[in-house]
Amino acid sequence: MASPDLRALWKLNQIDSSLVDIRKRAAALDPGRKLMADLEVVEKEYAEVGGASKALASELSDLEFAQQGAADKIKKIEKDLYSGKVVNPREVDAYQKDIEALKRQRSKSDDRIMELLDLAPPAKAAAAVVEAKIAKVKADLSAHRKAAMELKGKLEEEFKRLNAARPEAAKGIDAGLLARYEAIRAKQVTGMAEVKKGSSCSGCGNLLPARTLEALKVDRTVTCEQCHRILYYTEGLV
Repeated sequence: MASPDLRALWKLNQIDSSLVDIRKRAAALDPGRKLMADLEVVEKEYAEVGGASKALASELSDLEFAQQGAADKIKKIEKDLYSGKVVNPREVDAYQKDIEALKRQRSKSDDRIMELLDLAPPAKAAAAVVEAKIAKVKADLSAHRKAAMELKGKLEEEFKRLNAARPEAAKGIDAGLLARYEAIRAKQVTGMAEVKKGSSCSGCGNLLPARTLEALKVDRTVTCEQCHRILYYTEGLV
């Protein structure tokens, strides 16, 4: 059985080990790197698919506007022609040529409009699919970040609680032993290691020699020859 000083030191070491673990967990918190990469991929996909859909819709809108404009022009010219205002043969001929040109333009545009009416809906549907993907990834990323922030908050609270409990845990420990522990902890992150079944050090896995085990049995303060942590054991392990 370990001495009261070593038991107290072990409790302090457990606090320190928990603090180290919290730091590691906080440092390893993922802001959603994979989801951000996924979002970048689908946004690039949308730039292509959505861009194509918008281009088709824009072209269709422009052509329909132009068609209406041409129809209005034809209507106005015909009104002028049949109103009796234009009687000069050359002017009449020029007006008729304008009407024919506008009709040819409309006929050509009609063909393209029919094509666009076939192309635009599936392009829009494809863009909607990618938009849905983006919305899904964004929602997942938001949920992931929220969970990460909540965990970060819990880790910070636990860190504060343990850090506040540390001075009380250190009270009463022999000053020399505590100083030795702190010196080891400064180099090894943790200052103690438990003796595992099989007589090995839990800190580095080193198999402990018989002389070390014998020293532990007579309640001496012993360090691992490999990692130099102070060894802690409970009865039955050695």
